Amino acid sequence: MTTLQDLQQTISRFVKGGRKRRQLKRELAQLAAMGELDAVLADVGLVRSQVGALIAGSADRHDRLDKMLDRLGIDPARLPIESLRDMAWTCMNCRGKRRCRRWLSDSKGPDFHSFCPNAVELDDALSKQHPELASSMRQAPPAARGPHDGISHPHADELRRMQADARRREVRVLLDSAL
Repeated sequence: MTTLQDLQQTISRFVKGGRKRRQLKRELAQLAAMGELDAVLADVGLVRSQVGALIAGSADRHDRLDKMLDRLGIDPARLPIESLRDMAWTCMNCRGKRRCRRWLSDSKGPDFHSFCPNAVELDDALSKQHPELASSMRQAPPAARGPHDGISHPHADELRRMQADARRREVRVLLDSAL
């Protein structure tokens, strides 16, 4: 892909994202004017303090998450709605959007475990929907470190869970401070 094509895609994403954010703002303002915003937010498991982050991160979150699920062969219809919502929220607040887009566009890119805060949830969904593929998708711990180096190391799955929990705590702090 040329630099001109990259620039065109970036501009297109920016314009499309701005439109989506404006549309979401209008819809939320209409719900607030009708006095129904809190009820609608409660129905989807959100509160008003999360609206700012929702608007700021809504642009291409669904595109990235849908592409990630598709690339891994995970059927979103078979995921619990709470899990899908948590992954969408994490994706929306992710700091690795560029790396994710690169990974999604490059069929031979690095393992998603190295940058995706949803890696644990994706592994869990993968193991439930495609148990035969799950073990090959999991990232192996680095070869230089292991159970025999004299240092206690958490299992790779536990480490990813700990990292995902830490990222969720960061997101909650950011959301609380956004208002």
